[in-house]
Amino acid sequence: MTKQLVEVCRSFSFKLNVGKFETRDFFCSQKAEVPEDEVEETSRKLHHFCKMEVIKSVNQYLKEQKELTEPKPVMPTGRIPEQKLQNELEMLEEIQEKK
Repeated sequence: MTKQLVEVCRSFSFKLNVGKFETRDFFCSQKAEVPEDEVEETSRKLHHFCKMEVIKSVNQYLKEQKELTEPKPVMPTGRIPEQKLQNELEMLEEIQEKK
């Protein structure tokens, strides 16, 4: 006697409020065909899988948004004016003479 297969489908969704009445929606859905006696366990596993995938996606989105909004360090560009360079050299010489 063959066991009858049952299709189990589970999903998980999450709506992230990003402000100003805007949301980002995350969703995962999975299904499997299993024998009747494995339905509960499979259902639990599929739900857990979907939930973890959505959480990973939300975390990845938040990480990307943080990287986009973090200020980048400003690196000086161009040449140092000669007078400023000369002043700094003189200050260094004075410090070395005092030692």
